[in-house]
Amino acid sequence: MGWMQKLYDTYENCKSEIGALGTDDSSMPLLPVAHSTQNAQIEIAIDGSGNFRRARALGKDEEVTIIPVTEDSATRSSGIAPHPLCDKLQYIAGDYTDYVVKKKGEEFYNKYMEQLEGWCNSPYCNRKVNAILCYLKKKTLMKDLIGKKILVCNNDGTLSKNVKLAGVDQKDAFVRFKVEIPDDVESAVWLDPGIYESYIDYYLSLQKDVDLCYVTGKEVPCTEKHPAKIRNSGDKAKLISANDASGFTYKGRFADKKQVVSIGYETSQKAHNALRWLIDRQGYRNESEAIVAWGTKNQKIPGILEDTQDSIFGKEEMPEVSTEKDFAERLNKAIAGYGCDLDTGAEIVIMGLDAATTGRLSITYYREIDGYDFLDRIKKWHRTCSWRHTYKSIPDGFDEKGKEKFRHITFIGAPSPKDIALAAYGGKVSDKLKKSTVERLLPCIVDNAWLPYDIVNSAVNRASNPVSMEGWEWEKALTISCALVKKYRYDKFKEEWSMSLDESQMDRSYLFGRLLAVAQQIEEYALNTVGEKRETNAERLMHQFKLHPYKAWGIITDKIRPYIARLGVKCTSLTELMTRINSMIPYEEFTSPKQLDDSYILGYYCQRQVFIDEKNKRIEDNQKKKLEKSNEGKN
Repeated sequence: MGWMQKLYDTYENCKSEIGALGTDDSSMPLLPVAHSTQNAQIEIAIDGSGNFRRARALGKDEEVTIIPVTEDSATRSSGIAPHPLCDKLQYIAGDYTDYVVKKKGEEFYNKYMEQLEGWCNSPYCNRKVNAILCYLKKKTLMKDLIGKKILVCNNDGTLSKNVKLAGVDQKDAFVRFKVEIPDDVESAVWLDPGIYESYIDYYLSLQKDVDLCYVTGKEVPCTEKHPAKIRNSGDKAKLISANDASGFTYKGRFADKKQVVSIGYETSQKAHNALRWLIDRQGYRNESEAIVAWGTKNQKIPGILEDTQDSIFGKEEMPEVSTEKDFAERLNKAIAGYGCDLDTGAEIVIMGLDAATTGRLSITYYREIDGYDFLDRIKKWHRTCSWRHTYKSIPDGFDEKGKEKFRHITFIGAPSPKDIALAAYGGKVSDKLKKSTVERLLPCIVDNAWLPYDIVNSAVNRASNPVSMEGWEWEKALTISCALVKKYRYDKFKEEWSMSLDESQMDRSYLFGRLLAVAQQIEEYALNTVGEKRETNAERLMHQFKLHPYKAWGIITDKIRPYIARLGVKCTSLTELMTRINSMIPYEEFTSPKQLDDSYILGYYCQRQVFIDEKNKRIEDNQKKKLEKSNEGKN
C-alpha cells in the first residue's frame, strides 16, 4: 500500500489547505475527513435562533459546496441515506410532500432529522448546526422558498415540472445553509472549520469496528466502503472495492474480504481526498486516464506532460531569438529554482489512473523518485528533446470588439507528449492511439527510457509529406520531428545534434537533406520573382527523396534547371552551395540505393532555416532603411 501511504503523508503535510476553495470556486478543495463536495442550487440564510432570513438561487460558478457525509450517504445510489447537514429538498423539507406528490416522502425527512438530532444531542454539537435543526423542525422550508419565488408552483399548488435550477429539476434541488450570528465572521457552514471539526469528532466517535490498518499499522476503526469521485465529480470508479461476495473476487484465496486488505476509515478518507485534490489541481487528463505528479510536502515541481515553455518556464515568455546555449543556461536556472523548494529526502510520486469498467479504477503507472533525481530526469528530457518551435501562441490583449487576441511566439524546448502524438499521427488520430502514445512517452520522461522508434519514424514520415498538410501544421510536424530525431539519436548513439546548421557535418543523410532545402529555395525564389505561389517539386517529392535519394535527386535537378536559367546570376550563390554540398558526399554513397536515415530531416531543417533567417534579416533591414528615409524627410 505504498501509494496510499504517500497520499496519507501528503494529506498530513497539507492540512493548511483543507477546505480552501481558492479563487476558482469550481475547483476541488482538499476535503476534511468524512466530507465530500456537492453542487448546490439553493442557498438559505437563517439567524442563530433558526429564523428564516432570505434565500437565493446559485449560479454555475458558485455551486461547489463542502458537505459532511456518512459512509452510506457518500456512496448512495438508491434507498434512504441522508447527508448529515446539507441535502436535497426531499430530505430536509418537512413540508416537501405538501408540494410534491411522492409516496413515503416523510421517511426521507424523518431519517434526516433523526441523524441531525443525534449530532446536535452529542457532546460535539455546534451552535450553527443546532440553529439549522431548529429551523427545519418548523417544516416551512418549501413555503419559504416559494414565498421568495425561488421555487415555482402550478395553479394546483404543486411544484412545476418545467422549471429547472442550474439545469436540475427544482424538486431535486440541493440546499446549503448560511447561519448569520453577530461577531461570527464565517456564516457559510460549508466553509466553517469549526463545523468540520465538530462533525469529524462526532462521526469518528460512532466508529466501533476496530481492526488493523494495513497503511498505518495501527488498531483503528476500519472501513469497507471507500470513496469514488476520484478523477472528477461524476467518477463512479473506485480504487478499492470488494462487493461481489457471490462471484470470484476473492473466494478460493480468502475466507472474506477483510483478509485481502483492512484500511482505517480516517486513513482511507485522507488518502482519497488528497488524490482527488491533486488530480484536480495539477493532474493531466489523457482521455479517461488521469496522470498526476506531486511532492509529498506540496513542493512546487515542473509538469511532466507539458512542453518546456509551460512545464519549466511557466508564464515567463521565451525570447524571440535564443541560442541553444541561452536555452541551456535558462533551463539550468529554472531547474535549480525548483530544487530550492526541495528539502533533503524529498520524494516525488507519479501516478496514472484509468478505469476499464464503470466501477473499477486501476493504477496504470506508479513511481516514487527522489526529488533531485526527478529534476535531473525532467531536465534531461527537456534538454535532449529540445528544438526551435514556432507553433505556440500566447494571449496578446483584446481587439476592438473585445475578443481576446493571440500571437505566435518562438520557443526552444521539448514538445508535449500530446503534440508529439498529433505530429506523428495527425489531427484525426483516434483517442485510443493518442492516449496510448502519451502512456508510452511517460516512461521516456520520468524513467529516461529510450524514445520508441515507431513514433519517431511516423513523425518523420508525416513531416516528409508537406503537401498533405496546411503550412502551419507541417511546420509544427517538422520541428517536432527534428526534436524526436535529436532525442532518439542521443538515446541510441549518444550523438549531440545542433539545431543550427553544421557545415562540417559529413553524415550522408544530413547532406542530402541540405541539398533538398537548396533545391526548394531555388524554385521558391524563382516563383516569387513572378508572383507565383505553389508547392515546389522538392516538397512534392520529399517522401520519395527519403526512400530513393539518388533517383529522386535526379528528377528534382531536372525540374529546377528552368528556374536556374530564369534566375541567371541571381542564383549563382545557391548553385555554388548546391555543388559544394554535392561534392561532400562520396560517389558510392551518393549513388547508393539505400534510403536516408531520419537525420536527413535535421539537415533539411537547418539549411532551410538559414534561408528563412536571411530573408527575415533582409526584410528587417529594408524596414529600417524606409524608417530612416521617412525620418530624414520629416527633418
